[in-house]
Amino acid sequence: MAQELSGIETLKTDFIANVSHEIKTPLSIIQNYAEAMGSESINADTRKAYSETIVTASRRLTSLVSNILKLSKLENQEIFPQSKWYSLGEQLRCCALGFEDLWEQRGLEFMAEIDETEVFYEENLLEIVWNNLISNAIKFSNHGGIVTVSLKKENDCAVVRISDGGCGMPPDVGEHIFEKFYQGDPSHAAEGSGLGLALVKRVIDIVGGVISVESTIGKGSTFTVQLSKYR
Repeated sequence: MAQELSGIETLKTDFIANVSHEIKTPLSIIQNYAEAMGSESINADTRKAYSETIVTASRRLTSLVSNILKLSKLENQEIFPQSKWYSLGEQLRCCALGFEDLWEQRGLEFMAEIDETEVFYEENLLEIVWNNLISNAIKFSNHGGIVTVSLKKENDCAVVRISDGGCGMPPDVGEHIFEKFYQGDPSHAAEGSGLGLALVKRVIDIVGGVISVESTIGKGSTFTVQLSKYR
């Protein structure tokens, strides 16, 4: 019992340390650039660039806090799914279109292979899953690459696959990719908090689904979600 409590306390300490670090980084950026903007010696273009940096850091901070709150509610079972039948294909299309500006900025080709399927789940919870997975696929794709979202009926399940043509990851990274604050690729650490996939995994566990990842170095990754309540 004492050992179990000690382990829980260690996890809490690690979580607080990680949260503090993740929050401190964007706050430092905001503070430094806000102070720099007060200088009378910088020109309009530089001031605009500083402003954009502050906005980006603010958005990252907002996303981080939002994900922490969602994850906390899910882990404390404060969110009770209200399931209903809805079109999963339509939801995937809407989520993908929400990132249209981002994939165009990166020169990506976006492909969708979607069978019309309805599922019986909490719509807002699964939206968290698709937004995180699509966002990651865009983030880790090489410029000019391809992001694919597919929905098929396979093996008595509705199966969603979201693939990128990015750098891929080794097996040891794949084993930890759903852990909180785990950053598999340090080169992209500034673009995320390491909470998104932990949130995705928790949602999938709550709704009784299955999520897995297959990845090849230099070719990209595919995240697969299997949902059994479909028609």
